[in-house]
Amino acid sequence: MYKIVSTYNKGKWGTTEFKKESDFIEYILSIFSEPGLYGFTDIAYEFNAEAKTFNKEGFYCNKPFRSKDFTNYWEDQKNKCREGVIYKDGDKSFFLTRDYYMWLNFLPIFDKEEKKYGFAKVRDAQYHMALYELLAELNNQHAAILKKRQIASSYFHMAKIINQYWFEEGSICKIGASLKDFINDKGSWKFLDEYKTFLNEHTAWYRPSNPEKVLLWQQQIEVKIGNRKTARGLKSKIQGGSFEKNATTGVGGPCTYFFHEEAGIAPKMGETYEYLRPAMSSGMITTGMFIAAGSVGDLQQCNPLKEMILNPKANDIYSVKTNLMDKDGATGMAGLFIPEQWSMPPFIDKYGNSKVEEAVLAIIEERARWKNELNGEAFQLRISQKPMNISEAFAYRKESIFPQGILSRQKKRIEEKEYPYELIELDRDEKGISAKRTNKLPISKFPVDKKQTDKTGTIVVWERPAAKKPDFGAYYASIDPVSEGKTTTSDSLCSIFVYKNATEVIRTTSSGDVEQFLEKDKIVAAWCGRFDDINKTHERLELIIEWYNAWTIVENNISLFIQHMIARKKQRYLVPKQQILFLKELGSNKTVYQEYGWKNTGTLFKNHLISYAIEFLREVIDEETDINGGVTGQTLGVERIPDPMLITEMLAYYPGLNVDRLVAFGALIAFVKIQQSNRGYSKRHESEDKSLVNSENLYKLKYSPFKNIGRATKTGDKRPRRSGFKNYK
Repeated sequence: MYKIVSTYNKGKWGTTEFKKESDFIEYILSIFSEPGLYGFTDIAYEFNAEAKTFNKEGFYCNKPFRSKDFTNYWEDQKNKCREGVIYKDGDKSFFLTRDYYMWLNFLPIFDKEEKKYGFAKVRDAQYHMALYELLAELNNQHAAILKKRQIASSYFHMAKIINQYWFEEGSICKIGASLKDFINDKGSWKFLDEYKTFLNEHTAWYRPSNPEKVLLWQQQIEVKIGNRKTARGLKSKIQGGSFEKNATTGVGGPCTYFFHEEAGIAPKMGETYEYLRPAMSSGMITTGMFIAAGSVGDLQQCNPLKEMILNPKANDIYSVKTNLMDKDGATGMAGLFIPEQWSMPPFIDKYGNSKVEEAVLAIIEERARWKNELNGEAFQLRISQKPMNISEAFAYRKESIFPQGILSRQKKRIEEKEYPYELIELDRDEKGISAKRTNKLPISKFPVDKKQTDKTGTIVVWERPAAKKPDFGAYYASIDPVSEGKTTTSDSLCSIFVYKNATEVIRTTSSGDVEQFLEKDKIVAAWCGRFDDINKTHERLELIIEWYNAWTIVENNISLFIQHMIARKKQRYLVPKQQILFLKELGSNKTVYQEYGWKNTGTLFKNHLISYAIEFLREVIDEETDINGGVTGQTLGVERIPDPMLITEMLAYYPGLNVDRLVAFGALIAFVKIQQSNRGYSKRHESEDKSLVNSENLYKLKYSPFKNIGRATKTGDKRPRRSGFKNYK
């Protein structure tokens, strides 16, 4: 028999037997739901019946000490604290995990609502968290929990640890944190000490410890047998350590449970996790469990937790399906997220069920008040501490420097397929560069999964080169390179954008009339990725810029691609440093002696290049007017960006975030704008039969935001007038 669980049904105690582990897992999955949907009934009053007895009587068992009834009572409770308990109410069944049952009944906490010590109240969010961790353990995986504040997570997880310490022989539990004060006698260890004191005073389960000091307990007592001293006890251990200086402090040796306190303020947690994993396995068998739980603090410090929550599979984290990925209700697989609307007082019924819909309405109303009372930065920060979805928890706390509204609208245009594209692979043969379509997909996750095995992506083309060999200067390109090939520790990617320069087109129609319009500048191709062999990364970049005959600006912090092009005698494609006019304008890179490219000095990008990018987005590139000259509509520069991943990086951006696409784009636009200002636009003369119709047919365009911008209208035409040269000086 795999497991025999005490079961309460119709006022009587019995047992439920599970023959196999798979049967038990199936049962837990059948009851695993979501706060607000568990549907606790009157049976929930029984969940903490022992605690209620203690509160009323001041003791648990009134039977004579060491009598049979006394012994049976405590053995029964010990069994429930080791195996868990099933409560049945008609068709409904609830399973309390061993640690949750013990916490509710034998481990008092300080109740903030009532401002006194007492036992935890039944709450479906905590019940849900307990089941999640059980499922992670049963599936030989680890647990990551992104939570709202004030969910008693530390109290609960110290209950989990002391449960092992109290009842399991040889268990070794560890707690860690980025700062010592999170886990010492000012932090979680204080809760362990309170639990130990209560259990030794009020239960029959007396457990001495030796040693018994902050951050190290071992359950044993020294006894003397004859003339020899020996130790008796379960020999279970609890250890604590912090990672201010070293991510691997105290992580050696076997481990039953490792709980990382305040995981949302833990920049080194990823390293700690990787070092710990061998200690929690034996060959291919998982012998221990890592649990990370926390609310998001400083965004610079939460990346490891973010990685675990959003990329659970890659990190061996037990994942659950959730519709709380963002405000739009996007569904995805993630670690456990506990939002503000779960178990939020006073929106909890008498049984402990969350009144989720009522809580959501109250939160929306509260946020409306905040928006009127707080500045943008304070408003964003407050939302992040009371998140309703995962996106809010990890959102940038300060007011974004990028215009969120126009970016979101552009992303929607892209999603509605207003920008047709091809997925292209380039190759070189005796005839030159050939392009063929591929089914391989571009990288569409930001940030990319560090452990993703294939990061090569594919080239996205929104418009092929206008000619077999375009005029030099018709296209510009910008590259943010990488320094190595294969990696499982970095989310950096090589990024390139190809940009079609604005061209003044003079067209002679078949009737002899002359039309003049501006063929707008825009992004026409992009690639973001990396090969395991860095030479292949360089070859792909080389093919792209050759295909478009693009004059290319390269970030030279990493000079490997520049060296690659020089070795192949193709440096003519690279923009020399002295030709990068924004460096002169900003007085940057004066001490940089690299012949080609620009050096990202840290402040150059975030203080200057980003400004060019933002101006590019907001720029009015076209207006529609009525017959009286009133403006009826505008086309903004953001509509020249067809790449959804670049938009995603802009929406997510905050200083310190790794944004490969945005770096390449910012440098590109700064370069382009100053080039246009100093050199103007190229000109092209063509007859009507050589118009852009051919390229439109090639791509089967249903709509182009740049089609016929500025085309002259016939006299008397009442259509809205459009100016293709507005704001171009």
